[in-house]
Amino acid sequence: MPAVIGALAVWLFVRRQLRRPDPMFDVRLFTVPAFAGAVVVNLLSIFALVGFLYFVSQHLQLVVGLSPMQAGLRLVPGILAMIAAGLLAVPLARVLRPAVIISGGMTLSALGYGTIAVFAEPTALWPFVIAFAILGGGIGVAETISNDMILSTAPPEKAGAAAAISETAYEIGAVTGTSVLGAILLAKYRADVDTPENSGADTSAARETLGGARTVADRLPTVRADGLLDSAANAFTGGVVLTSAVAACLMVVAGGAAWLIMRAIPAGQRDDAGER
Repeated sequence: MPAVIGALAVWLFVRRQLRRPDPMFDVRLFTVPAFAGAVVVNLLSIFALVGFLYFVSQHLQLVVGLSPMQAGLRLVPGILAMIAAGLLAVPLARVLRPAVIISGGMTLSALGYGTIAVFAEPTALWPFVIAFAILGGGIGVAETISNDMILSTAPPEKAGAAAAISETAYEIGAVTGTSVLGAILLAKYRADVDTPENSGADTSAARETLGGARTVADRLPTVRADGLLDSAANAFTGGVVLTSAVAACLMVVAGGAAWLIMRAIPAGQRDDAGER
């Protein structure tokens, strides 16, 4: 029912905006393929980034056992890679078509997730650091080019609306990345974790989240606590592997779609829709 209500609300909103001479949200911009494709790339890039951060922080702290500061420092190379890739995207855009750059970025994102899907294990640390650096590089170039295309393919008088749409896509990507990939991970975790028998609330808490399992383990005898922690770590890692495999496939599809939609746009030029 909530999905039906949401779909109806979206339909009514779009219908109203199409009837207004000066719409708050100009949905007609999505009739420009390059604009629509860039918005989707923008959304999926943030989807990939936030979805990865959702589980990598938990793995580094609750499975590997790092402190929040130590875990944060392990992610610095990925942030630096993202910044460097964003700067590199500017000269690349002068010689390569947007489709090539964005598809390459999505492919790098898929490779980052694929690294986790192949090498993740409860004691793994460096595969996550390396994967985030690869993912950050891919997202850096894809985000930079897609944001530029969102603004450049819209008519000048619609630049404000285009920027708002870009920001909205960013927020939707963050929310869906957490909810969709998080739901897949949690479902796998709940299916695989072995919880204490006949423990009532403790069983429920241990199955709810990895953090809940660690809290329950603190109240158990050593042998049972170690068994629960091992099971929770393995179950969480299994969820990470499945989630990463799904995300990698999604990034490959996104890269292919970006290529098909944007392959006609030449290098170093903006789509002429922005001139109309």
